Order: sequence, then C-alpha cells, then structure tokens
Amino acid sequence: MSARAKYLGVGLLVVVLLACLLIFSYGKYVRLMGHAKSLTQHLGNLEARGQGDLLASFKREEVEGVQAELAEVGQDLRAIKSEAGMVLVLAPHLGWLPVVGGDVAAAAELLEIGIGVSKAGELIFEGMAPLVVLFEGSETDSSVSFGEALSTTLLDGQPQFAAAQAELDAVRQHRERISDERLSPRLARLLERFDRYLPLLETGLQGLTIAPHLLGAEEPRTYLLLAQNDNELRATGGFISSVALLRIANGQIVEMDFRDSYAVDDLSQPHPSPPEPLERYMLAQIWLLRDANWYPDFPASAEVARELYQLDQGVLVDGVIATDLVAVESLVAALGPIRLDEYDEEVNAGNVMELMQEYWASPGGEGQTGEWWVHRKDFMGAMLGEMIAKVETDIGSVDLSGLMQVLGRGIGEKHILIYLADPRMSEILAENGWDGALRPTEGDFLMVVDTNMGFNKVNPNIETRVDYQVLMDGGGSLWGRVSIHYDNRSGGSVAQCVQEAVYPPTYQEMMEGCYWNYLRVYVPEKSQLLQGPELPLPEGSLRARDSGLGGTTLPPDVGPVEAGKNIFATFFVVPPGEEREIVFGYELPPDVLEREGSSTRYRLLIQKQPGTAAIPLQVTVTLPEGSEVLSTQPEASLVLDGAVMFETNLLVDRELEVVFR
Repeated sequence: MSARAKYLGVGLLVVVLLACLLIFSYGKYVRLMGHAKSLTQHLGNLEARGQGDLLASFKREEVEGVQAELAEVGQDLRAIKSEAGMVLVLAPHLGWLPVVGGDVAAAAELLEIGIGVSKAGELIFEGMAPLVVLFEGSETDSSVSFGEALSTTLLDGQPQFAAAQAELDAVRQHRERISDERLSPRLARLLERFDRYLPLLETGLQGLTIAPHLLGAEEPRTYLLLAQNDNELRATGGFISSVALLRIANGQIVEMDFRDSYAVDDLSQPHPSPPEPLERYMLAQIWLLRDANWYPDFPASAEVARELYQLDQGVLVDGVIATDLVAVESLVAALGPIRLDEYDEEVNAGNVMELMQEYWASPGGEGQTGEWWVHRKDFMGAMLGEMIAKVETDIGSVDLSGLMQVLGRGIGEKHILIYLADPRMSEILAENGWDGALRPTEGDFLMVVDTNMGFNKVNPNIETRVDYQVLMDGGGSLWGRVSIHYDNRSGGSVAQCVQEAVYPPTYQEMMEGCYWNYLRVYVPEKSQLLQGPELPLPEGSLRARDSGLGGTTLPPDVGPVEAGKNIFATFFVVPPGEEREIVFGYELPPDVLEREGSSTRYRLLIQKQPGTAAIPLQVTVTLPEGSEVLSTQPEASLVLDGAVMFETNLLVDRELEVVFR
C-alpha cells in the first residue's frame, strides 16, 4: 500500500472517530439538557409547593406530591452525574478556566449536595408518611389516643430519620470542600441561600429524632413543668409560680400533678443555702423550688429544680420544661378556645391573661390569707388539663401549622426552655440551642440578666434598653461599656420604696410599684472591671432594715465565674415614674479578636434573657484609627469615621461581626 493510501486511511479513521465522538457527545448533550430541563421543572414544582404551608393542609395527596417531586429531582441529578461521567472527574482540575472556572471545579461537589439533600428529603417524608393518616384522623384506631399514635409512628420512623441524618452529614462534608471565593456571584448567592436552609432542615430532623424520647416511646418519662411568671422577671424567664409533674408513657400523659409552687415545699427536709445575693438582698434562709431558676444557664437551674423537687417530693424527674406567660397565651391561640365547665368560662387568646389574673385575686379583698390563697392558681391547672385533653382527643380541630409555629417561635425566642437529663438528648438540645444554656463563644459576649426582688409583678411596666460600646486601639486592646436604661412606667407615686413580701388582694395592684432589681451582666471570663455603679443601699430595702446599713455606698459585685463567663452585678430600686441608668466599663481580653492575615475579625454574641420581649439594643464598635471596614454581618445600620453601629433588638439572640484591616 502506498504512503498516500495509508495517510488517507488514517485520515478517514480519524474523521470517523471524530464523527462518532461528536455523535456520542451530542447524544450526551441532548440527554443532559433533557435531564436539566426536567430538573428545573421539578425544582419549580417543589418551590411552588413550598410557597404554601404543608402543615396547614397536611393531606395525603400533598405529602405524596412532595415525595414524588423529590424522587424525580434525585433521579434527574443521578442521571446528570452518570451522563457527565469523565467530565466530572476532570472538573476539579478546570478551575483555571476564565469566568466559570470556580463553578466548573465545584460541579461534582454541587451534584453530590443535590443528590444528598433530595435523598434525605425522600427518607424524611418516607418516615413521616404514617403521620398523614394520623393527622387526617382516617384509618386510625379510635381506642388509641393521638399521643400514643404519634409516639409509635415517630419511633417507627427512626431508621429513615437516621439514614436522612447520615445523608445530611455527607452533604455537609461536600459543602465544606467548595471554595466560595472562586464561585460566580450567581452561584455564590444560591449557595448562601442553601446555607440558610440546611440548618433548618437539620433542626427539623433533630426534632423528629428527639420527639419519641420526649413522648416516652421506649420507656416512661417524668417531667417537671415550671410555669414562670415573666411579670416578676427571674433569670430563666420569671418567678416559678406553679409546677406540674407529668408522667408520660408511649405518648400518653398517665399522671399530672399541678400545684402552686408554695405547696411543693417539704420544710421538714434540710434544704441547701440559697445563692448569696438571694440571702443578702431578700433575706432568704433556705433554697426553695420557687427560687430554683437563679442561674441564667437553664441546664444549671433545671438541675437545681430537679434536686429540690426530689428533696421535697421524693421524685427525680427525667427532664424540666419551663414556659412563661407569652408561651401560654400563644399556645391558647394555636389550640383555639378552651372550654372550662367548672368555671363556666371559654378561654381564648384574648382573655386568658385577664382570666388568670381575675381568678388569682381575692374575692373578699383580703391579703395573703383565706381559702382563696390556697386555690388562687387552680384555674391554671384546669386550663392546662383541658389544653392537653384537646390535643389528645380532638386533634382535628387544632391549627397544626399555628401550633408548630408557636412551639418553634417559643423555643427560638426563649419562652419555652427544655432540659433533659439524658446526656445524648441533652447534647441534641444544646446543638440546636433549645436548652437555654449560656452559649460558649470564642469572641465577645454579653448577656444582661434582671432579677425582680420586689415580691411584685411590675415588669410589664418596666421599659428597658441596652447600649453596648466597644472601643479598640491599634495595639490590640479593647474596652467594653454597657449601659442599661430602666424606666418604671408604674402609675402613682410613693414616699419611700419599701421592699417587703406583702401581697395585695388584686393582681393589678401587684403590677404597680417600685422595681427592686438585682442586675447581672455576663461578659467574657477574662474581662476586668474598670468602672461600675457604686450605689447607696436603699433605706427601704430588706437588707437595710435588717442590718442598719441604709444609705451605705456599695461597690458592684464581681464574679464568681459561671459557664465560662465573668459577672458584674449590682442591686438598686427604680420608684414609679422614675428612670435609672446603670453603666459598667471593663477591659476585654485581647483574644476576642481573630487575626486572619492582614484582616481582623470581631465577633459578638448578645444573648437574650428568657421571659423578656424585644428589648431595644444598640451596639457601636469603634475601630482603631485608620482602619478600613471590609464587611459586617448583619449589615450595619451606620459606618462612619471608623465607627460601626448596629441597631436591633433582643427578640432572639443576636450575633454581630465586623471584619476590618
């Protein structure tokens, strides 16, 4: 064969191979585009379904529709992965491509994220599928209570929930391998949205995991319910007005013992000494259950409550749940009207607070005497019993969407706190921020904690705001200055504030008066106090009348350290119609700043006190002279001449960040 013929043959072979490759590639392209089009359609369908409220119409067709869409999304993603094949293997090495290099390099990880999330979603809905029948009220055994059916259903779904969690753990790993800095702006924004939604999905899954334990699905559980009155503010939400012992077995409440907190004490038992400030300023001689919530770290206070309840009643509970009046009002709203035949009352969100106050009051106008004092909180116990009965026997009449939102908001805004003694369950609660613990942080920290020591209910009339200023210099030194302003809007006036355990006959009278407050400010452990209020001991205080030290100037209290935080504290009174500002100045430890090459990151966690509303908060961070602000999270309200200002509130915990150089 001539050389020309050989070259011609080789050329024809190359042409044929190229043609086959083009045909093969075109076929792959067509199939990829088909899967991409299908994927876009199914994602759009899911987004459209997500615009509504799945819980509000928790129907079989809706859930099955979501499951089907998730399955199609997963199928399309796996098909794209199969068709892309070698391209995905090469993709991580193509980051050098202009414009799209970062997106191409992340393609394999992005596909795995999508596949993992869709699979996790399928598993979650598979585990939840029996709940549809339960919430619809169809095909269920009428002899089985709602709680029992729910407990069994959630326990049966645990294998699917565990598998879903494994998928999400893998998704986390894939996400961590993606470099956001190299992504296109559009893809970076999409991933930012994903980063916001993934924790919500994980939180919901954790809730499904922990629910059977709470419901006593595997073995009976005993809980102590603390009814906290935020009108008399205490560290974890309010004065412990009443307590209930709940025994739950397989979703059913088999026992409920509701009592006035005063009726729990067994004074024949030797009680521990109270925390020193309670002894010093309220003349408390022993530590009783109604004062157990001294520590703002709820797990610490819950442990005290467990121990005191065991001492008084001989029962060691498996967990402690605390609620305040905001939670009660919200739960009544979600459950709908509650009929109390023994009181001939229909309770709803609009009248529940008024009725509780009315039945608390003395019908004869007497003070802390008479039969009414023993039974003044029976109304709350009756209402709690009817609320539980409604969920147990008439779930079809309950606004499930509203109920779930109330529970989620109550936990997020710290109107509901949960503590479980089981270490594994406790860890899950802590990971999701459901336990009301003092949160650890490597940066700056601030928590303002008020304790009403006035034996009254004036907190609804107290307006509070917090102003926190941080000043930095070029040498790395930092100073904090926190100012807390109090305005007592109580009506009337008094010649002298007198701190005493006197209970007037009506609740409204208890809401007017002097505000006796023990203020604690929690800051990073190594902070050093430089400036604090030196206040005279009020003449009308219990301590002044007991010791004769009225008018003596007292320095602020410092320490002891709690949960890795230092404490600055002081005791004062705000008469009706007056205002008071308390200021603490201190040096912060330099390690609250994080150095990252040429930039510096300042992070601040401001933790909300449970039982409080959206207290106004202003934070101003003054940077070293000549600094340039690179970014803030969230967006700052004002950046001017090296000062960064955030204006927000403490509806929830707030995390702020300033990056500068």
